[in-house]
Amino acid sequence: MTGPADITSALRRARLPVGNESALQEALGRALERAGVAFEREVRISAADRIDFLAAGGIGIEAKARYPRRAIYRQLERYAQQDAITSLILVTGTAIGLPAQINGKPIYHVSIGRASL
Repeated sequence: MTGPADITSALRRARLPVGNESALQEALGRALERAGVAFEREVRISAADRIDFLAAGGIGIEAKARYPRRAIYRQLERYAQQDAITSLILVTGTAIGLPAQINGKPIYHVSIGRASL
């Protein structure tokens, strides 16, 4: 089974676009497929929330090309409240600091801004 640290490592090695969220999601899908990660796209995890990718084992992956930090954190906080989510991976071009966990769920971060320098 591929865990969140393995997926995070694979995504950090991928070339991902910074500016366009739609292009970022497409590139993420291809990177996950190349890494052999089983996933679903645009999965509804609550009445109000739909996560970009949900990998086996409840690993949620959210893509944010450029987005306000506070809004990103609030969204991750909502996702971490859901039973379907066991851990979260944020892939973003926004410079953001995150705690190791939110609501007891491990948080991983892939900075695409850093990779494009």
